[in-house]
Amino acid sequence: MKNTIFQCVGNAGLFTLIGLAFLFPFSEIKQMEMGFQANVSIFPFLLIAYIIAYPIIHHVIAKKHHLGKKYNSELAYSDEREKTIVAESTKIAYMVLVGGLIVIISVIGGAKFFSLSTGLGISTYSIAIALLTALLDIATFSYCVKWCREYKK
Repeated sequence: MKNTIFQCVGNAGLFTLIGLAFLFPFSEIKQMEMGFQANVSIFPFLLIAYIIAYPIIHHVIAKKHHLGKKYNSELAYSDEREKTIVAESTKIAYMVLVGGLIVIISVIGGAKFFSLSTGLGISTYSIAIALLTALLDIATFSYCVKWCREYKK
């Protein structure tokens, strides 16, 4: 169970950092005659550090707890009971993703319509990245919660 929680939290952290890196890649942008000048924000660097550090930490923890290669994913299972738990948890995550995508498409469409009708410059890119990042985090945590509940039964 600890491995699944660690994997889910790790994935949610990765999704969040990817979203932040795409939302705020630059801390400052200046328009110049021949292009632009930009200062990179900290989020892309945090993402790179995370991508390097997470597998190392996971390897150390797996070695410490004597986990085999079959536990490299939160979708791994060792017996029929865990196979059922993974199946139920995956169904919940799938339902969250499908429902969330429908909501996100509606929100983006509504934001675009609102932007056109009011003349406000609403960034559908920022809205889409933020909502997709949040949806990935919510789906990951719903998988984790369902997995833990089923495991404790």
